[in-house]
Order: sequence, then structure tokens, then C-alpha cells
Amino acid sequence: AQLKIVEDFKNEISKSKAPTKNMLENMLATMYWQYFQQHRYQFYNRTNTSEKVDDDFRTWDLQTLFNEIQFYYQHSLQNGLILQQTELSEFKDIIIEQNGSKAFRPSLYDLLSHNALEFYKTKENSISQPAYKFELDNKNLIGPTKAFTAVNLKSKDSTSLQLQALKIYQELIQFHTKDTDPTALVNVDIERLKYVAQHAIFNDKESLLLKTLQSNSDKWTANHVSGLYDFEIASIWQRQGQQYNMNSNPDTRWKLKDALELCNSVINRFPKSRASEQCEALKSQLLSSRLGLSTETVVPINTYSKFLVNYTNIDALNFKIYKVDLSQKEAFEKLYRPNERLGYLKNKNTHTEWNESLKNEGDYQNHATEVVVPKLENGHYIVLAETQHNTFATQTIQVTNFAIIDRSSGDDMVYQVIDRRNGKPQSGVSAKLRFQKDYNKGFHNMNLCLL
Repeated sequence: AQLKIVEDFKNEISKSKAPTKNMLENMLATMYWQYFQQHRYQFYNRTNTSEKVDDDFRTWDLQTLFNEIQFYYQHSLQNGLILQQTELSEFKDIIIEQNGSKAFRPSLYDLLSHNALEFYKTKENSISQPAYKFELDNKNLIGPTKAFTAVNLKSKDSTSLQLQALKIYQELIQFHTKDTDPTALVNVDIERLKYVAQHAIFNDKESLLLKTLQSNSDKWTANHVSGLYDFEIASIWQRQGQQYNMNSNPDTRWKLKDALELCNSVINRFPKSRASEQCEALKSQLLSSRLGLSTETVVPINTYSKFLVNYTNIDALNFKIYKVDLSQKEAFEKLYRPNERLGYLKNKNTHTEWNESLKNEGDYQNHATEVVVPKLENGHYIVLAETQHNTFATQTIQVTNFAIIDRSSGDDMVYQVIDRRNGKPQSGVSAKLRFQKDYNKGFHNMNLCLL
């Protein structure tokens, strides 16, 4: 059936004229591309042939298939003026339209070009590695649109997917430069900048990217599209802020705050724009609360202990401690979903409870502090720390003065019970030993006396 469909497409292409022919060629290339994605491993295991053996694409080698995909994508973008003047409404019966998509893909040329870019931007760029391989080493590629479109994109590596992708970006940007509505232009420009930043080989590409984004934002400062550039700037600042380290990377500490302030600016200036929606989502991430507890799992009786609290965007915590037996503790530890753990504790009686204030630095970074835990009697406990906004963390602990040292060797199982406070051996202790022969058959119990 696949072969018959491809033959039908080729037959229709031979009889059609632009723009229908371009649409069919683009769809045929996409079908080839989808077939490769479904049978990737088969193609990578095949030996390359010097030329295409027959018209059955299922038997081709990888290079032949990619050459054919490029052939049809490139042909589908010919007669560019006709495609640019063709509205998508002429092909509405075969197009799945998303809300607001016309602003970003106003013509058939846009649709076919972006469809081709999905192939040219693929990471499957290693099918051939000539000595003259094309590389993104020109800094103007990540510069303003005027500098980018002026780059002469020529290379001996004419089959390079990256080279073809950049050529399409140039054509799209030049096409939309004179648009009265800059939405399509800015959309493709941002896509181009992110693509170059991902693949460029020069070292300072992130600083150059930020410079270009800021320059383009200033150019459109009175238009809502400037917020799209600002969102990209804020996203980079967020990524930089997440790499903050007090010792090795101290300069990025306040990048998250800068990102939040820029998002708020976009939201206030263009409240109903696409950029505002993007910034609202990023703002939600920046303001999200995170909490983690860690402590020693066993602590002495009636002794103060400490929790290490890792937190983000939290001012205060309410601590609750629940006393449970061993079976309840083990049942709780088998629950992995947070809501299940919280529900498990919902109807349990609280053993002790207190509030703890945390220092919020206002940098939206993760911080850590130690919290003193009250003295507890012998037994098993579950500790719950939660905020007023349903962020919580749990930790189980055992309170006992006993500690067990494993002195086993060979076939002998030898355990010594000591006082964990001073290391003194304990005698006359009764204990229950559980062992497991097979993970699928559960535990076996045995009683013994440790001397």
C-alpha cells in the first residue's frame, strides 16, 4: 500500500502545475521522511550504493533516501512568488488549522517552507561527513536580520542539511521583511536565532544571541512582537540562573529575578498577546515552590536532632510529626505518589507540631537551612513539612539508642548491638531477624537473642 500511494503521488505530480504540484511534492518528501523515522535502524544497517537501484524506496540505502527527500523538498519551494501569493484557504480541506496559526503561516510558501525545515533541522546530519563539511562559523548568522540575510551561503558541502535550513530561513525573512504585520517575520527570526545558537561553533554565541534579541526587541518596542524577543531573553536568563553556584558561578545568582522582572514587564505592556502567555508560563516556573527534607534516618532517644531543609520560594513551614508502628512506616514508604502520602497522613493523630520561619533571599534560587527537631521518645515517626500553598515534603525516622554493627564473614552471620550514643556493647537484647530468600516470596521471621 505504501509503494502504491507513493506511485500515485508521483503520477499526480507529473500531471500537476504550481501551486498544487508544490504541495504534492512537499507531501511526498514528508512521507519519505516519516518512513525513514519509522524504519531508522533498517536504513542505518544498509550498505550505501553508488546509485539508486530502482524506484522502490523501501529498498534504498540511507543516502539515497535523504537525497530523494531533499530533491522533493527543494522542488516544492520553487515558483516561490506563486506560493507566496497563494492563500492557505485554497487547501483548507487538507490542512489542520490551529487557532491563530494564520498570523505565523499566512501563505502556502510559509507552510511548505516550515514543513521542509522540520527535515532540514533534524539531527540526522551525520549520514555523510566530508572533509569540507559545512559549519556555522560566521557570527553574522546570529546577528540582526539584515546581517543574516546578507551572508553568502555557499559551500562545497551542498547536501548539508544545515546549509539548506539556513537558506530557507534567509528566504522566509526576506519574504516577510516588508509585511505590515511583523508577526510572521519575528516568529521565523526567533526560530532562526535559536537554531543557529544550537549549532554554531563559535564560543561566545550566547552573548551574541542575547545582544541580537535585545536589539530586535528595541526595534519593535511599541509592538507586541517585541515581547516575543523579551521572552527569549528571559528564558536564557532563567537557564543561566539555574546554573548558579555560590562558589563556582556566583555571577548568575540574580538572573532568575531579572527574568521575572522582564516577564512582568511584557505581561503589563501586552496583556493579551502570545508573548504575555509565554511569560505567564515562565513566571509560574520562576515562582514555583520546591521543598526537600533530609536527615539521619535513626536518631537517639530524647535528643535534639536536625533536618536539612532545601527550599525555593518558601517563607515558612508547618512541621507535623506522626508516631507510627513499623508496619505503618513501611506501608508509608511504599507509597510513591505525593498525594497518596499526604492522604495516608490525613486522619493520623499528630504527635507534635510547630512552625518554622525560613529566610527568603528574594533571588528565587534554591537555599538550604537546618531545622531543629524536638526530642522524641523511642519509636518510629513520619515527619511532614508543608506550606500554606500545598507544597510539602516527608521523611521517616526511627528513634532508638540501639545501633547494630554487622560483623558477618563467610557463612557466619554476626551482629553486635551497641549504644549509638557512646558505642558501648549492649547485652541481653531480644531481637527479631527477618530474611528474604527470594524477592517474590516475601520475608521469613526468626527469633534470636543477641549477647
